[in-house]
Amino acid sequence: MIRPGSRERSFRTAILLIGDFSVAWISLTIAVYFRRMVPMAFTRSLLAPDSLPLDLPVVSLFTIAFLGALGLAGFYRRRIMLRARPVLLVALLIQIAAVAIGATLLERPLPRTVLFAVPLVEALLFPLWRSLQWPLRMRDTILVGDPAEIAAALTVLATDRECRVRVIGYAGSGEAAVDVPWLGALTDPNVRNAIRDVEEVICVWSEAAPSGRLELLRIRGPRGYLLLASSADALLVSSVLGWMGDEPLIEVMIGCGFGVRAIVKRTIDIAVAIILAIVTLPFWIVISLAIWLDDRGPILHRQMRLGLGGVPFAMWKFRSMRATLAGKAELSDNERVTRAGSVLRRYRIDELPQLLNVIAGDMSLVGPRPERPEIAERILEEVPDFDLRCMLRPGMAGLAQILSEYDSRPAVKLRYDLTYMCSWSLWLDVRLLFRSVAAALSGSGM
Repeated sequence: MIRPGSRERSFRTAILLIGDFSVAWISLTIAVYFRRMVPMAFTRSLLAPDSLPLDLPVVSLFTIAFLGALGLAGFYRRRIMLRARPVLLVALLIQIAAVAIGATLLERPLPRTVLFAVPLVEALLFPLWRSLQWPLRMRDTILVGDPAEIAAALTVLATDRECRVRVIGYAGSGEAAVDVPWLGALTDPNVRNAIRDVEEVICVWSEAAPSGRLELLRIRGPRGYLLLASSADALLVSSVLGWMGDEPLIEVMIGCGFGVRAIVKRTIDIAVAIILAIVTLPFWIVISLAIWLDDRGPILHRQMRLGLGGVPFAMWKFRSMRATLAGKAELSDNERVTRAGSVLRRYRIDELPQLLNVIAGDMSLVGPRPERPEIAERILEEVPDFDLRCMLRPGMAGLAQILSEYDSRPAVKLRYDLTYMCSWSLWLDVRLLFRSVAAALSGSGM
């Protein structure tokens, strides 16, 4: 079993496509050169090189048709069922039809001998190539669930050759009558360490309470785990990401929190933040001058916020409150905010210095909004899972800031943040950034 978004699966898919492309290309080359060199009674003459050159259009026609036909026939499905295995003959027939139609549209003459010789060669080379692929690596796995579900899961895994997992133990509410060792309950520190360090975790506790799933995510961190989907999960999940036997598995992970996607997100953060800082530099000068002329106080304001892993960091903002009244809680916001500060807050311009936090690595452009340590402590008493937000760098913009109200309950904001963390994509980041800019320009920052 390989996670859909893992580097191993991406690498295997790339090798698979390159190999299949090569099979089609080599088959076309063999068929064309054989037709040019060997005279056959049922043809008019040897094929002239200029009548069917091995140029880009011809090679593309055959190779793309072959890859498309393999896809339609089911050779690229993530899970091959025993009763619905793909048939190469079906793919070759689809390729012949696609090449014939493509050659007609391109107005390229195509000898019938070549049209039918290419699939014949592919029928020999393709099975040989596919037999050379290396087997899936066995992955050390810990199962989590109650005894009955652990026993059922092990029975399925024993007969599912595609899973390729090595179960080294299981954790849960009690021991089951199985040969795999019971590691203990999730409350045991040694069990938590084992679950955190193992290569893969499959939660077969399909009816587990949401708090149990969140706790498992807390233990595993951004890598997450695979979850055996319950009936209720089917209402929320639009695609199946894996199987254990014929039962669907859901991937629970924070994709941008580790691996290649974390590197991509961080690289984009640095590049975009530097560009924005340079482009907005004239505004920084004007804003700084306006703040200083207002009450001759400091330009920047420093606040301690919780960052990645719950580690506090200093977050910078343009000062919007009067320097002499900022610490007086009995005053209203209108009394404490300066004239320049009211404009800065309304259009969220006071957050521009957080670009420095992004460049320094304390923040991201998009992510959960950083909270003050003392406020986070109070929230944790009411919402114990609020600390899960700290698995990612906090962001200048975020899903909760866009879709929830300013005074929404922390539990509501946590749901938005977890949705973002587990559904991350570059396109989602782009959309949230543009919506944040639109909200700022509309003056809805206060």
